[in-house]
This record gives sequence, structure tokens and C-alpha cells, in this order.
Amino acid sequence: MVVAVQLAALLALLLALWRLVWRPHAVARSFARQGIRGPPYTFLAGSLPEAKRLLMAGRRGTAPLDAGCHDIMPVLLPQFHRWVADYGRTLLFWIGPIPAVLSTDLQLIKQVLTDRTGLYQKDFMIPVLKFLFGNGVILINGDDWKRHRKVVLPAFNHETIKSMSAVTAEVTEQMMQQWRGQIHGSEEESAEIDMIHAFNDLTSKVIVLMREMQKLATAATLDAPILWYLPTRRNLHVRRLNKQLRSKIMSIMQARLAADGADRRGGRGGAVSGGGDLLGLLLEAWTPQPQHGNGGETLTTDEVIDECKTFFAAGQETTATLLVWAMFLLAVHPEWQDKVREEVVREFCTSDDGEVPHADVLAKLKLLYMVLLETSRLYPPIVYIQRRAAWDAVLGGIKVPQGTVISIPIAMLHRDKQVWGPDADEFNPMRFEHGLTKAAKDPKALLSFSLGPRVCTGQSFGIVEVQVVMAMILRRFSFSLSPKYVHKPKYLLSLTPKLGMPLIVRNVDG
Repeated sequence: MVVAVQLAALLALLLALWRLVWRPHAVARSFARQGIRGPPYTFLAGSLPEAKRLLMAGRRGTAPLDAGCHDIMPVLLPQFHRWVADYGRTLLFWIGPIPAVLSTDLQLIKQVLTDRTGLYQKDFMIPVLKFLFGNGVILINGDDWKRHRKVVLPAFNHETIKSMSAVTAEVTEQMMQQWRGQIHGSEEESAEIDMIHAFNDLTSKVIVLMREMQKLATAATLDAPILWYLPTRRNLHVRRLNKQLRSKIMSIMQARLAADGADRRGGRGGAVSGGGDLLGLLLEAWTPQPQHGNGGETLTTDEVIDECKTFFAAGQETTATLLVWAMFLLAVHPEWQDKVREEVVREFCTSDDGEVPHADVLAKLKLLYMVLLETSRLYPPIVYIQRRAAWDAVLGGIKVPQGTVISIPIAMLHRDKQVWGPDADEFNPMRFEHGLTKAAKDPKALLSFSLGPRVCTGQSFGIVEVQVVMAMILRRFSFSLSPKYVHKPKYLLSLTPKLGMPLIVRNVDG
């Protein structure tokens, strides 16, 4: 018995040495023979200590940018910016003992994102990210992804988007009434409003809990992987937050069921979904226990909660982020704000839709759409994404071993002058004048909503929601940067202004 235990301990030690020492060096040598290098591997932590050092140095030593400067990568992700400069467009770094390939080669990245074999799977690895985003349609793979997508996809059809746009317009009008009140009570006939708070109020109080978890998740990305699973103070706090978040989402689900039940008893509707929105469709598919032979149309309680997390974290959060940066860019470039406002006012005047910009009006707001595309290029809500090789592969001519992470720095790819032209760091909505596919040298260069089979399911809904809010604001208000604004974008999983987005808002004359 003692001998068996000793042998097991020896095997465990040898396995650990292989995984933590021998294999990383062997993998690094294999990549080096192919011309791929990067920051050196350190025991247990990989390249993360150097990444943390560069990040801390960037935070301490980098002054705020001029508001008109959109070359934000040295401030946003200084470790990636430095590594690309030192090691080239495709490089190797280490997430603990896990090899990761970072690339700004669009052709290589397209190979990953357009793959339909399941080779490059979504895998956020860090447990806190799954607590935050939920193990929903944006994270899962294979048959589970197909089952979830079958339930979620109808929530984003044309009719549902149209009905949800009316809801968005109603909530936006309430927000604008608050702005009018603040302006009316001011001697300067203007009000300073932080757009981050304003647009998050358009969503849900669930965002408050998710914001705190988001900060913890961002910090965890620089921890050695071994720390992701230990009962550290941060991890215990994440679990407490997750418990509160689950409880909040369950209360929303129960309240919706109760409201729909009252509607049915009052003869006001038949289906749980009410208007066929995402929550309604999820509740229709909800069954407390897994069932087989149902055509894949049911979700367990945990799966419904995960999809709600996905909607709030990946949907509402990214929409609010896009709104914030669109307002920023129009504040910095007032000539474009004037152009888009003129377009909005003109199309409203020729429409019978009153105060709400319906689909036919939105379709005519070409300049606004171009501005939103350019915003998503320069300030994409999600700065970078990851995939993981499910088996050995050849990627862009490079042999990649199973388990390798592929890091896709969207914000850097959007600034590639070889693809986007010499003005890639500048705000120029006119690059989209002839459509999305002709804006760059490659028709699939814009990756704000990803690409291929795992493209963002709610892309159309998100864009329409932002168009509605922006059109309503531009029609009634002008805005400029507050003197208090500090231009230092921060990576917090999504792209956020470090010290808020205060704008000076005024009523438009007439």
C-alpha cells in the first residue's frame, strides 16, 4: 500500500514537471523553429508577470491622451502593443503553462473565426468569466450551442426587434425627460451628464452586480491559472456575487411569470412570452429538469439563468458601451454631430412616425449608421476575444498543438493600416459610405460582432437599439465634452472610459 502511494505521488510529480516545465519549453522550441517567438515562459505564471509589469508601467507612466487621439492601444493593452512591436504580427505568449498565439494577421484570424468544424472552440477558461457571462449561447460549443441557439434566435427576428425598439424609445424618452429637467434648472441652460450612468440606467439594476464581477474578472486575467481555482478572497467574493446575481435573475423570472399569468387570467394574452422577447422565449423553454426526445427545445433552470446573464453581460453592456463611445466621438467631432442631426431632423420631418424612429426612418439614417460602424471599429465594446484549439492544427501555415489559445485583439486588427489604410487611427465614417464590405481592403475586416458561425446573435438588435437612442437624442439635444473628461480608455473586459464620460448637454434650439 505504501509503495502504491509513493508511486502515485511520483507519477503526479512527473506529470506536473512535464506540464509545467518540459512541455512549455518543448512547445516554445517548436514555435521558434517556425519563426514564432514571444515573451519567455516562467514557471507556473507563464508570461503573465511581464504582462502585469507592462500594464502597471503603462498606467503609471502614460499621460491621458488628447481627446482627438484614437490611437488607444498603447494605453489600453500596453502588453499586447509592446509584444507585437517586439516579436511581430503573430507571436507566442503564455497564460500560465497554456500556450497562446496572439495575431494581428487578419487572414489567420479569419481562418479561426470562419471555421465550421468545431476546431477553434470558445473557452474563456477563467471560472469567474463563466460566472459573469453565464454558460450560455456565447460560451458553449457543439450540440449544446445549437440547442440554446434554437431557443434564443427567434428573439432577434424582424418583428421582435420592431416591438423592442418601441420599448427602447419609451425608456429613452424617460431618460430625456430627466435631462430636460436638469437643463431647465440650470442657469447655464446646460447640464453635465455622465453617459455611462445614463445609458446603464437604460438597462437593468442587474448591471450593478455584473459591473463588480467584471472588475474582479479583469484582475483575474493576470493571475497564474492555479489561482483561478483556489479559495482566494477574490474567488470567494465572486461566488457571493454570483449567488446574489442568480437570486436577482430568478426574481425577475418569477415576476415575469406572475405578470404573464395575470395577463392570461385577465384575457390579455396566451403565451408566457407576452411579446415574444428573449426572456419570454427563455421562459417558454424553461423546464426544471432536463428532458430527452423533445427536439432540443427546453432549457433547465441553470441554462435559463445563464442565458439571462449572457443577455445582460454581453448584450446590454455592449450596447451601452457602443452608445457611450458614439456620443464621445460626436462630441469630439462636432461637424459630424451637426451632419447626423440634420439627417435625423430631415427624415423625422418626412415621416408620420411622430417621436419614435420606426424601421423605415432608421433605414434612411445612412450617416448615423456610418458613425456607429466607425465607432465600433475605433472603440469596439469587446476589445479582444479568444478561441482554443480542440486538437492539433495548422493555422496560417503554423503548427499549433492541442489546447493552444488563439488571442484575437479586435481593437488592434481594426487599426491595421495595411487593411484599413493610412488613416486607420482616425475617425472617418466616410470609409463606410459604400457599405460595410467596401470600407477596407478586406470585406470581412470589421470584427466588432465577430465573424463566421459564432457571429453575435443579437448584432441586428444591438445596432437598432443604438440607432433608436441616438436618433432621439440628436433630434432634441446637442452635446460636447466636459472639461472634466479624461481620455484614458480602460480595458474592463469591455472598453470603458477610466473616469466616466461626462458631457455637457443642451437643448437644441427650436
